[in-house]
Amino acid sequence: MPSLYVSSGQIVVPGELVAEGSYEVSGPHMVSGKKYYAKVLSVAIVEKPRKIRLIPLKRSYIPSEGDLVVGKVIDVGPTFWLVDINSPYTAILQASEVFPRPSPSARDLTEIFQVGDVVIAKVLSFDFLHDPLLTVKESKLGKMEKGLLVEVPPTRVSRVIGKKGQVADYLKETFGVELIIGRNGRVVIIGRETDREAAAAYVIKRLCAEPYIEDPLEAAKKLVSSALVGRG
Repeated sequence: MPSLYVSSGQIVVPGELVAEGSYEVSGPHMVSGKKYYAKVLSVAIVEKPRKIRLIPLKRSYIPSEGDLVVGKVIDVGPTFWLVDINSPYTAILQASEVFPRPSPSARDLTEIFQVGDVVIAKVLSFDFLHDPLLTVKESKLGKMEKGLLVEVPPTRVSRVIGKKGQVADYLKETFGVELIIGRNGRVVIIGRETDREAAAAYVIKRLCAEPYIEDPLEAAKKLVSSALVGRG
């Protein structure tokens, strides 16, 4: 007989029995016979009577081709930059993804990006056997020249975006800012006024603080009200 051992919103630890019997379980889990166990520290969400989703609480960002990421330059090589993308994998930005041919000298590279620079890029390729490659050839990619950088858990970036981009659009309109949301848990906020950038950063950080939020848009609206009251 099917048995459910968790409630919606409950934190489960690795190896904890989640359900037994005819269930549809998604997210990181292990199966033994008809028993479903949590694989990593997660929050369990009971979406339907027989459908359970496990959302990891802590998970590193794993690059995927086409992802928008916000990286930090950590070294400059003869023909490339090494970029920290908040992942176990250090990314490589080849000079050929920045300059037209022929390849520039090492001196030219430091004139473009230096150690410590924040770079907005896209993941060109990644296959677990080779470090991820980045590109900045598309519009709006390149060095972050202004704005405020906020870091959130990569697993909670989707809250900042919201369903069909509703949360991001709401924050942009409310605070009059531009958001560049990296899939690697880094968000760049660009506004005309620093206090509006700070208010948007406050909302984004608070929005991503809880393990689980049922309705990110409603939560964002409440946080915005709180932020605006705080500003007077």
